[in-house]
Amino acid sequence: MPDQPKLKAKPDLKLDTEPEKNHIKSPAPPQPKQKKRSENPSVTQTPQKNSGEKQTLKIEFEDAKNVPLMFQAQIPDRGNIQYVGEENKKQKRELENISKPQQHTKQFGIDNKKNKNQEGEKEKPAYERWVMQWLEGCPPAPEKVDEKHRATQRCSAKSTIKLPQFGSNVKSWEYYQIRWRMVTNGGQDEGLIRPVIGAKGMPFFPGSSMKGAFLRACPEDKRQQYCGGEILIKGDKRTKPGILRFHGGYPVDMSWAQCDRLVDIAHGQQPYQVMRNTKEKGENANVQISLYQPKFKFGISSTKILEDSEWAEIQLIWEKALGRGIGSRVSAGYGYVDRVNQDGSLKPIENCDRILLSIHLNGQGLASQLLLKNNERDKHKTPEFRPNMFKAALRGHTLRLLGGIADEKIAQDLTKKLWGGIPEKGEDSQEIVSGGEITEQREGQKPKAIVGSIGIHFTVDGKLCTKGKHTYKQVNKFGKLSTPEMPTYNLENGTLNLLKIGEVKPEIEQFIINLVKFSVLLGGFGKSWRRTHHKLFYPSYFENDDKPMIGCHWEFARGSEEFYIPANDLNHITEFINNIREDAIAWVRSEVPGYQPNSYVRNWREAWHPNKVQVWGRFAEKGKSQAVQWFHETNRLKDSSLAGKMGQIGRTWHRMYPRYIIEDGKLTRLENEYLELLTIFPDESDKKSQQFMDFLSTKNSGFQQIY
Repeated sequence: MPDQPKLKAKPDLKLDTEPEKNHIKSPAPPQPKQKKRSENPSVTQTPQKNSGEKQTLKIEFEDAKNVPLMFQAQIPDRGNIQYVGEENKKQKRELENISKPQQHTKQFGIDNKKNKNQEGEKEKPAYERWVMQWLEGCPPAPEKVDEKHRATQRCSAKSTIKLPQFGSNVKSWEYYQIRWRMVTNGGQDEGLIRPVIGAKGMPFFPGSSMKGAFLRACPEDKRQQYCGGEILIKGDKRTKPGILRFHGGYPVDMSWAQCDRLVDIAHGQQPYQVMRNTKEKGENANVQISLYQPKFKFGISSTKILEDSEWAEIQLIWEKALGRGIGSRVSAGYGYVDRVNQDGSLKPIENCDRILLSIHLNGQGLASQLLLKNNERDKHKTPEFRPNMFKAALRGHTLRLLGGIADEKIAQDLTKKLWGGIPEKGEDSQEIVSGGEITEQREGQKPKAIVGSIGIHFTVDGKLCTKGKHTYKQVNKFGKLSTPEMPTYNLENGTLNLLKIGEVKPEIEQFIINLVKFSVLLGGFGKSWRRTHHKLFYPSYFENDDKPMIGCHWEFARGSEEFYIPANDLNHITEFINNIREDAIAWVRSEVPGYQPNSYVRNWREAWHPNKVQVWGRFAEKGKSQAVQWFHETNRLKDSSLAGKMGQIGRTWHRMYPRYIIEDGKLTRLENEYLELLTIFPDESDKKSQQFMDFLSTKNSGFQQIY
């Protein structure tokens, strides 16, 4: 029998991951034999990798960069847009490693190969590109309004895409405008707060959140009818739906879509303002995306036909809910609403029953700046008057005062209980405050956010100008002259309302009243609050137009006479400081069983204890400050740790407080007279600071120690 023919083995076929490569390939021609490797087992044999595999991995990595930042995970080497500072720099360095410019990033004017855009400009930060990519898919924003033209002459850009509209059966009551900013956390990116985004890229307020706000404001006897709930049927619990349907809220126009305004900033500073001298890694500002003064329309419908009178009642309940604020961070001034009238005027929606205190204020100083510019030609970033600065100041002073009468744990927990918050970096988080009680935290459990007892709400009753600017000449290290601009604000008659969010005991109420007085007596609010306003009290400092602006100045306005602190002599200030410490002690005693005020936080830089702080004062006639120039004299405070420097926060507060006296039983303000105060947290490690303290105690200083 003849031998069977020998068949050649078929080559193994593999399917490539790319469809166009999925075809049968002929076997590769024989390769020349390579030299035999050493068979010595001690020699490590490095496995050879397929060069095609390397190329595939590289393409996959580069393809990941094509994905818009909105859809990238907020982790290192991906989206990472929430960081301001070092993390952003790291991301830019990562872009430099990509050798192939991608089509998608070119669409937004970005050339990854050179880390520059197509015009050769420096690469934009990740948070700016995130917003640009978002707005690229939205209807166009209106042109910038020219304030020189009358309102009737202004025209806005017409949208090429129809904005969301409610059906004819949905009640919407025209529209409302957010007074400052609104935050709604989409919850899709860890570490980043950004709005809920719907079809065509439009932000919206979810109907579920709307129903929750309505339910809390609804009278108890109407909740079942309007919002539904659990009922008993033959002993069994059943869920019965209410008659109302909540359709959420949408912007009525595209005025919210301004790139520079969308990028908001969250910057907790108390760890290195109160506790330590320096920042630690991870304590830089974080980005959040929020809407600036958007106009929203909210929709509610009913499964039953209702009379107009009942719809009017529903509107009142909904506006009561709006008066409490909507969205996140309401306790810091976000989410409060004005009704837009038919003539375009605004009417604040407020709940007076929640107001604990109303404080009328006047102030001026340096305006805060956002992360982006309104226009590339601007010399500074977009300025903004930010009401959350009031809560930040009150919270910081609460922590200082508690740090002077209790241990670190009690000071931190009670500050969170009063003002809310989350544990800062470096804070002890073995116990957390929840629902007004201090409870043990389980091992491995993440510290939760705490809703405080008091929030803030700010309105401008008079005038607020944020378009001021301070310009000065500056010569850089290369000898080039420039004229930087620093934006300023000037507020006439603003109202700061402190709101009751949770339970407020009488001890807390008394402490809060004196806390407001304390904050205005010894410091200010916002940027450069530790220093007095130089243009008001040291105008000669700017004679050569070569000095930057420093300081701020705040006063109680008409209507807040109850907060004035009279000072017929300096002992009245000493008495007030002792009183607020006693108020703080009474508050802690009401919260902590067995508490004794015999300890304080020794390692904090600004704990308010007689061993840690000194207050010096004098009467300044004709509005002349004596100490302001000391901060600029090398033989006094300049270059000392007390004055501070760039990157190092000073340990001195300087204040010019209007002088009030009691005369014939009436409280009177003395015109052009001030109480000049220096609050100092001494630094024994700095020789120059010790020399200044020695000088301050002499008669030549003109000051006397009052605390």
